Amino acid sequence: QESVLSRYYPTTQVFFLHLGHPALLGMRCFLALSCGVCATQVHVAVDGTVELESASAVSPRMQTLSILQQRASELMQSKLSPDAAKVVTDILIPTVKNDIVSSINKEFETAQSQLQALVDALRTSTDRAVSGLKTAVSRDTTLVQCRESEKQRLTEYEQCEATKRSTCATKQQQCTDQREAARIKCAAADAASKIQTAKLCLPEECDFKENPTCGSADVEREADGWLAEVRSKMETYQKLAEECRMMTSDASAACEGSEGYCAGDQCAGQRSASDEQRSSCTHNFDSALLAKCDFGRAAQTKCADLTAVRALIAKIKASNRKDALSEPDRIAEFAAVQRLLCLLQALHDEGDLSQQATAACAAKTPYPNSFDYFDQRIAELTAQDSISCSEKSFTFSGYEWDSGLTSAAFVKRSATPAFDVSLASPAFTFCSDDVAVAVDLQTTNGAMVKSPRNQWGPYATCPEGYEVLGLGRIDMIGGAANNNVNDFQCNDNGCRAWCHNTDCSVAARCGKASNLKMANGNTINHQTVNAWSEYSTCPPGFIPIGLAQIDLHGGSSDDNVNDFQCNELGCRAWCESTTCTVTARCAQATNLDVTLGSLGTSAPNKWSDKMPCPAGYVALGMARLDLHSHGENANVNDLECTDEGCRAWCHNSDCGLRSMCGRTFHKDELHLTPGTQVKSPTNQWGPYSTCPSGHKVVGLARLDIISGEHNANVNDFDCNDHGCRAWCHNTECWVVARCARAPGLEATSGPLMHAPGNQWSDFSNCPSGYVAAGLGRVDIIGADSNDNVNDFDCNEKGCRVWCESTDCKVQPRCVKGPNFSVMMGATVSGEENGWSPVSQCPSGSTSLSLSRIDLKGGGSAAQVNDLYCTNEGCKAWCHNSKCTVRSTCAKYEA
Repeated sequence: QESVLSRYYPTTQVFFLHLGHPALLGMRCFLALSCGVCATQVHVAVDGTVELESASAVSPRMQTLSILQQRASELMQSKLSPDAAKVVTDILIPTVKNDIVSSINKEFETAQSQLQALVDALRTSTDRAVSGLKTAVSRDTTLVQCRESEKQRLTEYEQCEATKRSTCATKQQQCTDQREAARIKCAAADAASKIQTAKLCLPEECDFKENPTCGSADVEREADGWLAEVRSKMETYQKLAEECRMMTSDASAACEGSEGYCAGDQCAGQRSASDEQRSSCTHNFDSALLAKCDFGRAAQTKCADLTAVRALIAKIKASNRKDALSEPDRIAEFAAVQRLLCLLQALHDEGDLSQQATAACAAKTPYPNSFDYFDQRIAELTAQDSISCSEKSFTFSGYEWDSGLTSAAFVKRSATPAFDVSLASPAFTFCSDDVAVAVDLQTTNGAMVKSPRNQWGPYATCPEGYEVLGLGRIDMIGGAANNNVNDFQCNDNGCRAWCHNTDCSVAARCGKASNLKMANGNTINHQTVNAWSEYSTCPPGFIPIGLAQIDLHGGSSDDNVNDFQCNELGCRAWCESTTCTVTARCAQATNLDVTLGSLGTSAPNKWSDKMPCPAGYVALGMARLDLHSHGENANVNDLECTDEGCRAWCHNSDCGLRSMCGRTFHKDELHLTPGTQVKSPTNQWGPYSTCPSGHKVVGLARLDIISGEHNANVNDFDCNDHGCRAWCHNTECWVVARCARAPGLEATSGPLMHAPGNQWSDFSNCPSGYVAAGLGRVDIIGADSNDNVNDFDCNEKGCRVWCESTDCKVQPRCVKGPNFSVMMGATVSGEENGWSPVSQCPSGSTSLSLSRIDLKGGGSAAQVNDLYCTNEGCKAWCHNSKCTVRSTCAKYEA
């Protein structure tokens, strides 16, 4: 006898049972099982004829059970011999129990786990939305209070200015009045200064005989009167002149005082206080706007999650569905299965075959599952204080201010902004594209699916609302040395695998974030055995987050993936004993930040530790998995990624591994990220590696000489406002800019300074107010392979360089910004022909770029083959020389 009925699969299949028992000789009896999402009902006659009837409203499995019951009845009517009946029932009863019943239970577990995952996501998004609302209320309340104070400070300044204008006018009038009084006084003095000389009446002749005194007594009297009059007028003049002088002096002093007062900054203190308050309120406005818009997006996400939960519950509660979700269908199917089993058992035992007997028998085995619809949890998550998603508006502080340049423009009014629940629209009208509205990245793993050996298995999919990030887990069920993963694929449908000589289980890594889009990179058909492939790179605007595919072209147990690596350049692989195909998995989302986790190692034949991500990041997938041993005995038996990090079980080999980590960032914090990855052609300028919108170029994140020959070096590199580019001598090279974003951050280049060969140059210092982030440019003036940069050194002020065998030019890249500071990372020493340790930054800071690489050896054979900066720090690969490495680090205090 041949194999029995197969499991219930979510595809349209028809399976036949051929009974070749001697008791059935002379008969051909076929039973057909119609599975999955088929839209037709299968009718199988006893003679083997298969008829397809019109579409049915019942579930496919109910169609199957109906057919099986009908066939059982037909078998009874055919009056099989007892031996033949036992053969049929001995095959059918285990088949129904093992296949159909287990399928019902498995679908129950799948539906329950799907709803559990969505409810968990709803819990997470609710927590984020509730927390976001609290933050938005707090910041908006702070803003309203700040506007109150801003108006008060501005009023005080305006009052001071009004007082100044009034006082100035008074003083100017006093100046005018005093000047006029002094003028009048001086005019009086001028008038008093002039007197008419009186003419004394003297005799023309005098005869002493007749006039012995010659009239002198009369003259003396007249003269005395005149002199008295002159003295009186002189005294009047002198008095007026003195009063003129004093009044003129007083008027001048008053006018000078008036001019000084009116020209003086009498309200500097009040204006400074007002300006400071306005600046504080501008910051608070941006902070409150960001918080409200972030909350709005979080609330929209929570409501989308709630919609997904309710939609799934509706599907699960619905009857007569053509998928595997309906719980009423499962309950009805289970009852039908029990009736069928009772019927078959009665046929086997030659018992009571009446409808009443089989119904009573079936009732003894009730449906064993109780579906949890999480009613209580959903009620809690949709309570008014948890955001019910019925809200048409939200109240933050309850108020908003109009503001302007005068206190009269400040108007306070009630505010309850309208809320748009659709993710396709801004949550609030004041949330434009310029406002960061990124919701924190959410990640989970989809359900595990089993992949049969030596063929493609089904896709492991993600919960509704999630995108496929890559592999969440792949587990080879066998543990033999000749077991391996021959091929796996991740795309928008999910992840699947082709496992060689063993079954395996696969789960997708899933995520959702604001405007998350996924794509696969270009496919690299690597035709060289036992060597690194080229990088599979991402489309413009997308970031590599892991592997989408590695396909081993061979089919031998000797074929294996010995190493794969994903970074900002893309993904590549080292395939052992075979050529292979490599494809990167790429992501794009609002304010998505991707970085590498810590590199760790694992002993053979056991689970490694989970390789952690930096604080605030979650693992998106595996960035590196390197088998330290070679040959068919070494392979990866299992790998798994969760939020906490990725781990692996490496069979018969130590292995090195690293997580690819992600998060979403906000506009009110420092964010550093690599720019686009570009390949620079040999002996010419390559294209610019550019930064994302809103980011500034602060230096190099990566400069990798592809050739390892001693005559290959970097002749020139240049980082400016456009990006970073390189001129690589006798080799191609990879170039990636280091990009930074923070409130008020500015970046520029310092002066390009000539540096004589074989000695330290002077420091090329940054403009006033700027600090050096690292090297912006080094141009080797010679073009010989012996010409090289032996050492460079940057401090907070600028950079200098020591160029060997040639003159060169040096230029720093410089940054400044409010609450932005720069410090040096740890100095580390690296051995030749290998990566140096990472130069770590002080706690709370992030690496900007490299501040120093010092080659300890000299000559053309010594050079920097690769330099690499991430948020963790910077490192270098120094060729034929030991070297010293140091990062430049930055901190932003919000």
